[in-house]
Amino acid sequence: MIELDDPGPVNVNGKMMNTGVYTEPADDPVRDASFDVTAVHATDGAATFGSIALKGNFYNGVRKGRNMVLTFEDSTVEGVISATRARHRVSSIDASTFYELGIVTNTAQAAVNNGAIVRLDSGSTWTVTGTSHLTRLALAADATVRAPRGRSVTMNVDGATTAITPGTTCTGAITLTVA
Repeated sequence: MIELDDPGPVNVNGKMMNTGVYTEPADDPVRDASFDVTAVHATDGAATFGSIALKGNFYNGVRKGRNMVLTFEDSTVEGVISATRARHRVSSIDASTFYELGIVTNTAQAAVNNGAIVRLDSGSTWTVTGTSHLTRLALAADATVRAPRGRSVTMNVDGATTAITPGTTCTGAITLTVA
């Protein structure tokens, strides 16, 4: 998930013209104390995956008040799931550089206004392949969080090492690391 980067057409003397420009924000996002990164909101980006095997990363690079809510039901997922800082390759996009729309580099980081909420329902497994920053992790009694073969995964919640325990829910600044 990223902020809308399409400058779209703009009204020029009553006519729609492709003269809009998207400019990459240069500053870091500022925390909105009224937005709860651990809660599910009607405006969040949400997806449920059932009876599927997925391999890839899920990133939330939104700057302003939108959580990514992922639910896995009897599924496996292998990859990073994280709040991120998303940066475009170029600092501005207009009609001549439209091909740059949506091309970003994601850097995993703790959530600011962009929580990452993961729910592993019954029969689901997440193989964590790299550092992942979450704001809520809910595990069914038979759900599994693991690292790739030969590696280990560690979870910190609000800075304290915490066991990854099936049947529990953790909220806060959650960081999963693989060693």
